[in-house]
Amino acid sequence: MRSHLYGSVLSVLVLLLCSGCAHYSVDLNLTDSNFKSKGKSIAVISGTKEPQNVALAKLIGDSLKKSSRYQVASPAQISQAVATYPQTIKGPYKSAYLFIDTDWELGDRKKISDIQSRLGVDYLLVIWAPIAVYQQGGDIGHVPAVAQLFERPNTKEIAQMTLIVAVGDEGSLYLKEGVDEAARQLAEKTSMAIAAKK
Repeated sequence: MRSHLYGSVLSVLVLLLCSGCAHYSVDLNLTDSNFKSKGKSIAVISGTKEPQNVALAKLIGDSLKKSSRYQVASPAQISQAVATYPQTIKGPYKSAYLFIDTDWELGDRKKISDIQSRLGVDYLLVIWAPIAVYQQGGDIGHVPAVAQLFERPNTKEIAQMTLIVAVGDEGSLYLKEGVDEAARQLAEKTSMAIAAKK
């Protein structure tokens, strides 16, 4: 547990100190090394009502639509199937102040299963980005997030993702870089990436 805490703090510090580095950090790991994609439909939803969380889920869904063979549910489809979207879903973390103290065993699987059933999708990516952190007097901040990918019919966890994206730059280029990297890793690691043209 302590290693999760130190890893989260280290990720935040590296992002803040590294002005010449990439403005994001994305790490997606499959929880089942033998995973083979059996379906094509996916929804990307926010695990909180926080505006940065809802926006991040929408942007990753949009990027996934462009970079993968997944049939991505639109925000309108999500809102129609889940009348109270966005809503707060207990996520895989103990606390979230300056960083997210991740505990992958936590979370409301029953609620997630119910949402996935209502959406009728093969896969559900739930993203929790409950905080946005800005340095005093700074315009550019960062949004740390954690996400889990679930597969129907039994809401089996397929992947875990941690990410930190920078926000507040002109044109939101930093945010776009991080979002596109999250979508790329998800598509590639689940063998659903669009083949590169030669």
